[in-house]
Amino acid sequence: MAFPKAQIAFLAFIFLVPLLLAIEKQSKASVFRMFFSFSFCSNLLLLYWIPRVMVQYGGTTWVLGIIALIVLAAYLSFFSGLAGMLIARWSKDPSRWTALFWIPAIWIAKDLAVEKMFSGFPWCTVGYSQYQNVYFIQVAEIGGIHLISFIIIAINVMFFRLLKIKNWKRLLAPLFVFMLIYAGGYGLLKNHSLRVADIAFHQAGIIQPNSNHDLLFDFSTKQKVLNHLFNTSLALKNQGAELIIWPEFTVPIYPLQSPAQKDRFTSFSRRQVPILAGFTDFQDSDNVFNSVMLFNGDKFEKYDKFHLTPFGEYVLFRRWLFFVKKITDEIGDFTPGKTLHNLDFAGHQLATPICYEVIYPELSRQLIALGGEVIITISNDSWFGKSSAPYQHLAMAVFRSIENRRYLLRSTSNGISALVDPAGRMVYQSPLHKPDQFLASFQYLKQKTIFTRWGYLFPYFCLFLLSAYGLGIIYKKYKNRFFQPRKAKNILA
Repeated sequence: MAFPKAQIAFLAFIFLVPLLLAIEKQSKASVFRMFFSFSFCSNLLLLYWIPRVMVQYGGTTWVLGIIALIVLAAYLSFFSGLAGMLIARWSKDPSRWTALFWIPAIWIAKDLAVEKMFSGFPWCTVGYSQYQNVYFIQVAEIGGIHLISFIIIAINVMFFRLLKIKNWKRLLAPLFVFMLIYAGGYGLLKNHSLRVADIAFHQAGIIQPNSNHDLLFDFSTKQKVLNHLFNTSLALKNQGAELIIWPEFTVPIYPLQSPAQKDRFTSFSRRQVPILAGFTDFQDSDNVFNSVMLFNGDKFEKYDKFHLTPFGEYVLFRRWLFFVKKITDEIGDFTPGKTLHNLDFAGHQLATPICYEVIYPELSRQLIALGGEVIITISNDSWFGKSSAPYQHLAMAVFRSIENRRYLLRSTSNGISALVDPAGRMVYQSPLHKPDQFLASFQYLKQKTIFTRWGYLFPYFCLFLLSAYGLGIIYKKYKNRFFQPRKAKNILA
């Protein structure tokens, strides 16, 4: 309920308290079951839209879609169950202040495992629930989304301690932490605003066509939509746009394989305004790329999607799950991009993560570290329908702005297109499932945050300390068994 679309964000600060109270004096198996069950129910509620996507996008049946949701929810919940068993050790004695570090650290290590293992699916990270809590989330420029999650879990532990110790004077501690975070967030926000105040603004035109993707394969409809996009691009250019942004899979055409289509884009971008759009680059049956293409007169550049969507653009574990491809021919069979790189436009570097890629903090961070001055992300979220998924997807994109202090320009097929400033504030947000176009005023920025410079260190730091602590416990437990000094033999006996 703390996540979009319900967005009762304050629940994130207390959601763990009932679990911490419930696991008291429970066996490890019981603790695992409690955390697993809680996480499983939460994941079902948060990801309820997956069966619809599987049916409409993957071409499966509703039964298979529901099974996919259950399997994914159970997989994610398994990590929560393991984390719960470790957390139980620190919740037994609420008077131990060290729990304020170790319990959040365990949670962050769990999130890191979910993000990195088997392609990763970091959709349910608790920090994203606060994407509208602007002052609170400014410290993401230091430690990324995981630092926000760490603070949220630490506040949960504080409230748990208060209930157990029953000394309400200690409520001053979490209140002080809240005030400190908000004051720090305001300071970071103010400091960033002062640093970029004298940098020139530029204009980009963002188009949300709201076209029915299924009808686009009809030739006449395809041409009609293309003509509308070019006409809208021209109108935005006349309003001052220096670059036009179309969404992912705008129209099912192959500009690089069709000389006539490529000439149309080249000619338009030379005479009118450059276009950045998402198309498929079908080189051959073994090299099919989901690409963002920049048509800039006679100059052409493209970025191929580096991190593909599992079971949407390729079959994960193809060797073992060969039957999945046979069940549905709708699952894409794309080739991942060879390198992460930015696109050069008018002497500036454009970071262009495509759709699903924006949910991975490290990928956007690497693009900005390579010199990206603005984040432009294109997406096709029409598969989500009117569910909460488009809002959840947007919430994740907001954090990429704060972590790297970059403007984020977002063009989607059916919504939600947006302009987000470097503080994570929503400057403009388009309606869902309605055609829209707007001018996005932004700055090219070059300063690098701590998160951008030093990388994805915070979650690995938590994992390192947990590993060191665990090895210490193992050493103490078994040192007498394995590390006893051998008694010297009496060679004279």
